[in-house]
Amino acid sequence: MGAARWSALILLLGLLAGVWVLSAARSSREPALVGHVRDDTGPVAGARVRFKGDPHSTRTDRNGRFRLPSCSESSYRVTAWKEGYFITGMPADRLPLSLHLTRLPASDYEDYTWIDPTPGSGHRLNCGNCHGEIYREWSASGHARSATGRHFLNLYDGSDWHGKPDRGWSLLADHPDGSGVCTACHAPSIASFNDPAYTDLRQVRGVAARGVHCDYCHKIADAPTEGLGKTHGRFNLTLLRPAEGQLFFGPLDDVDRHEDTFSPLYRESRYCASCHEGVVFGVHVYSTYSEWLASPARREGKQCQTCHMAPTGTMTNLAPGKGGIERDPWTLGNHRFFAGTQTAMLRQCLHITVSFTRGGNGTQAEVQVLAKEVGHRVPTGFVDRNLLLVVEGLGKDGNRLTPHAGPLLPPTAGKQLAGLLGKVYAKQLRGFDGSGPAPFWRADGDALDTRLVPHRPDRMAWVFPDDLNRLRVRLLYRRFWHDVAETKGWPDNEIVVADSWYSVVNQP
Repeated sequence: MGAARWSALILLLGLLAGVWVLSAARSSREPALVGHVRDDTGPVAGARVRFKGDPHSTRTDRNGRFRLPSCSESSYRVTAWKEGYFITGMPADRLPLSLHLTRLPASDYEDYTWIDPTPGSGHRLNCGNCHGEIYREWSASGHARSATGRHFLNLYDGSDWHGKPDRGWSLLADHPDGSGVCTACHAPSIASFNDPAYTDLRQVRGVAARGVHCDYCHKIADAPTEGLGKTHGRFNLTLLRPAEGQLFFGPLDDVDRHEDTFSPLYRESRYCASCHEGVVFGVHVYSTYSEWLASPARREGKQCQTCHMAPTGTMTNLAPGKGGIERDPWTLGNHRFFAGTQTAMLRQCLHITVSFTRGGNGTQAEVQVLAKEVGHRVPTGFVDRNLLLVVEGLGKDGNRLTPHAGPLLPPTAGKQLAGLLGKVYAKQLRGFDGSGPAPFWRADGDALDTRLVPHRPDRMAWVFPDDLNRLRVRLLYRRFWHDVAETKGWPDNEIVVADSWYSVVNQP
């Protein structure tokens, strides 16, 4: 390249650099967006202010003033929130920028009428009318069926899957005086002890029949942990229902519809604790929250919502066409409470490792089961859930081999699997006479707990004859004990988590 061309190129680069420097300098001199936040009494210090949908925020000073980077898009809104107030907002180009905060109601209004989540043209306020995708996710969840689910009612009143009475376990038949114990969690919006549904959930009607529904969940102002486990559901939760207008708590601090407010509680495990930790009739029936307290997940800063409300990455607008804005989909949690499906979450957290050792007494097969990346024991939730490890060894001729030693499945595995090789992972309740499994309302408080502890491998070994050729290993998750589920006629009691063959030939 000639000297003239080099000189021209250097001159052009210099001009471009100069333009960049001037642009940066001019940008740094552009005035920031300033304003102030007030309430009925004057300036509000410490309010959180942001452009709506923007991850960055600032706080007001002691005089209620704030400063945000300038924004060229006049459509942006500025929002403000502080604990004890509704969220407020206004267009960023409406100057002077003065945001007014309105205090939340001072007390809970007990005669509040609950909003039905079901969408309908004649019910403008129903949750599903604006939040369609959230409603669809919630509708597929256990929360939506907590008061009316067939499994629950079959145990409650002693019926079976087809509605036939007197089929196995029945809370109403065995413990009629304790029948109201379920209501506080399964139908928390039943308002009165005088409501006949309080002691007989078969009579639940109206919004209360929606179980753990949208309006109830978003009226929770606090979830104290004092007395947790012995005070359940709505009796351990602080609600804030308005006498006039509307009020919704949520996990976003920039939803400025004049009826919303933010609460960090909605991203904390204690929000879930009142219904997922419970000692009932002296039996520790629900222990998921205390399991989380002792878990590595908690020490890593993970909450229940981290896994069970993990964003799907598909929803970008909470209320499309109804005032919602486009957001990063990875900031919006799901309301089905499973990342994908229950089966997918089980397969993600449960891991099997198999090894073989040949020796003078035969071939030893060791199976390790490990639960990891999970914030509680496995299985968890209702006390009668159980997980079965089932092992089968085959010889070179394909026949099943009987091991010289190793654990066998007990009768609680059900008549089809009892006596086979394996182990039951469960919290096994016994009746006062020592028989089991027993329903929690007829059980001794002491239980044999063999469930998997997060990040603590469980190892078992079987010694087979020398001609062991292949090993089949299955993990079966059961929502309930096999014999009880069979009596009830439940068609969906079992989930196959794993079913794999391992070859001895390919082992070192």
